[in-house]
Amino acid sequence: MRVLKFGGTSVATPESMKKVVDIVRRVHEAGRAVVVTSALGGVTNTLLDAAARAAARDESMLDAWSELRQRHRDMARALLDDAGANDLIEALDPLFEDLHDLLRGVYLLRELSPRASDGIVSYGERLSSQILAAALRRAGVAAGAVDARQIIRTDARFGRATVDVEATEPMVRAALGTRDDVAVVTGFLGSSAEGWTTTLGRGGSDYTAALLGAALDAEAVEIWTDVSGVMSADPRIVDNAFAQPHLSFAELMELSHFGAKVVYPPTVHPARSRDIPLLIKNTFEPDHPGTLVTATAPAAEAPVRGISTVDRVALSRLEGDGMVGVPGIAARLFGALARHEVSVILISQSSSEHSICFAVAPGDADAARRAADEEFVHERRLGLVNDLVVELDHAVLAAVGEQMAHRPGISGRLFDVLGRHGVNVRAIAQGSSELNISLVVRGEDEARALRAVHAAFFTPRRRRLDIALAGVGRIGGTLLEQLGEAAPGLLAGEELELRLVAVANSQEMMLDADGIDPSTAAGRLQDITEPRLEPRDDNALLDFLGARSGAPRLFVDCTAADALAALYPRLLERGVGVVAANKKPFAESQQQWRQIHDASRIGSCALGFEATVCAGLPVLATLAELTRSGDHIVRVDAVLSGTVNAVLDRLAADLSFSTAVRQAYDEGLTEPNPYDDLSGGDVLRKLVILSRLAGRAIEPDEVAVEPLLAPEPWAGLDLATLWQRLPELDEAFEQRRADAARDDARLRYLATVDADGARVELAAVGADHPAHSLAGPDNVVAITTTRYAATPLVVRGPGAGPAVTAGGVFADILRAAARTA
Repeated sequence: MRVLKFGGTSVATPESMKKVVDIVRRVHEAGRAVVVTSALGGVTNTLLDAAARAAARDESMLDAWSELRQRHRDMARALLDDAGANDLIEALDPLFEDLHDLLRGVYLLRELSPRASDGIVSYGERLSSQILAAALRRAGVAAGAVDARQIIRTDARFGRATVDVEATEPMVRAALGTRDDVAVVTGFLGSSAEGWTTTLGRGGSDYTAALLGAALDAEAVEIWTDVSGVMSADPRIVDNAFAQPHLSFAELMELSHFGAKVVYPPTVHPARSRDIPLLIKNTFEPDHPGTLVTATAPAAEAPVRGISTVDRVALSRLEGDGMVGVPGIAARLFGALARHEVSVILISQSSSEHSICFAVAPGDADAARRAADEEFVHERRLGLVNDLVVELDHAVLAAVGEQMAHRPGISGRLFDVLGRHGVNVRAIAQGSSELNISLVVRGEDEARALRAVHAAFFTPRRRRLDIALAGVGRIGGTLLEQLGEAAPGLLAGEELELRLVAVANSQEMMLDADGIDPSTAAGRLQDITEPRLEPRDDNALLDFLGARSGAPRLFVDCTAADALAALYPRLLERGVGVVAANKKPFAESQQQWRQIHDASRIGSCALGFEATVCAGLPVLATLAELTRSGDHIVRVDAVLSGTVNAVLDRLAADLSFSTAVRQAYDEGLTEPNPYDDLSGGDVLRKLVILSRLAGRAIEPDEVAVEPLLAPEPWAGLDLATLWQRLPELDEAFEQRRADAARDDARLRYLATVDADGARVELAAVGADHPAHSLAGPDNVVAITTTRYAATPLVVRGPGAGPAVTAGGVFADILRAAARTA
């Protein structure tokens, strides 16, 4: 004996009904079968809607009734020959007449009682069972419809009746135990001792099947639905969710309670009480093995079996100084909630007893507030207990698995991944069995949290980082080349996928959650026929990144734009990491610096800007490690402009100043406008960043700068004019070079921060200085600390050029990816 239950989607259309017939026929050929059917898909909702219209004196209730009758007639004609269809329609017509009378009664009374509602919705299953039984007979399978109201006894709690198992089981065995044909039983229904029609709650057809299976000592109870078993997460949210092959009853109970709607939660008890396996199968993929549920499940690689969510809850909090140490507060609170028929989804209480937090369905929020207000009215007047705080738009996420028990690190891993994705946890609940870790998050974070946790526990070896790139000029374009070249090796070696999901320039942007080929991204951004091209909109980009999947997200700024600084905190607070080659956001006011770093801590996400100083050299990382380890930075001497150093180095090789600048520009060593390098503004910004990492909270206007090109007359000149006038300075620079050479010194554009402040100047340095032997676009940073007092710590190497700068950005991207591992 096997009991097969088919849900509404399985009997929604003639095509799906035929699949059901094939499944039942195969089972019946191998042994005995009992079938439990739901109403045709969508019918229960239509019946409830018609009942509500009737109570509102809305004549359109008859339209709904007519549509239902026509749909069932059409189903009969699609499944049966003419004679069979006519016979079935004739059998169904009395049911529709009775339904019509019930709706008319509600219409006249203007009242829809729970009892009348149960009576009306019962027609869905009573009609579908007749149709399925007739379809089975048409296919050569002996079958007959059975009204569950005749064999399942309940109390009179309409809408969610409680089954009297002792009275029900003998009736089930008497009615079904000796039948040789297939009994097609109405799911979801029962009747009270007085004979009133009752329902077992939405989804109650699963429960019907389990009750019948337990009463008949079935070999198995099969739940046929539209998914191939119990999924590791909601497949509508998590693309790579998969069906678990095996679960325990306890795991299924937890998952179904916390939102995994594939099985109605009360279904578990009758099956577990008789040790009858449950099998969850897909009507539309009958050969898929589905999920087998038994008392125990074999060990799996992942300790978590599934992650489910309750997507709309109200988080309520009762607190007050008068609760601490007072016995009975919790009993009074939850007793009051029970009297108001409020079901509590989750409970969390602090050890100080100062606060009790619980989650309820949004529809119960007002009742919960009334219950608490009434119960603690006196304490509230005395100020001992505060008014109940109710916060809507939250969600409960539950990680479930019996193998989580006594396994260290599961909770830490769970909260770590949520923190790295910018998800704030509002409440936590975990029982001593360690079967379930439940937590409350904001509703807007639900999808992000679910995807992130699923990725952490079920795909831990394959990591993905979603990247949005702003700026596709020299540095950004080179970075795109590096991303394309490195992708195969990263996937093979580190199992890391760097997916470019957004690319933007100053005017346009392109967003694609499925990924953009780095090799074609820059060209597509310039192609006006590109269908995904849209005007640059930072708010739209922010929303796109904020709603991304469970993969960590990273915004990469390869521009020189001032305006993007305002976007950084908004991204970081949403859990989107930031990597930048753009110096300006980090070199403006100290207030902006703090705002960006504070946002990074709030969002618990990566913030990398190594390439803002000395391109790919590990200067900032070195400073950060020194200060983090407790060392004190005494002085920093640095050549921070590879462009200027290349120019000065070429002066020593007997080139004029103007010629040296033009060569550096042509080789891509300068900023788009060389004035930015030669004015000292670029070095100033780098020195401000260095100083702040060295522990000095300086403002840009506190740095003394000797410009190579003064603002007057050089600021604002277009490139053509700049090249025309630059030779005016050749003689002065040649004189400075010659003066230095007489003392065996060399000109260097030196940036210094020490106890006297910060300054940038053109200086002659002797052979004993770390900058003396610099060649071409190299940079050098000499760091004197308490520990490195006698001999400075020196970092030296190429400090300019698209390749090395893009390489520095790429290194920050990989560090961000490692942080999310």
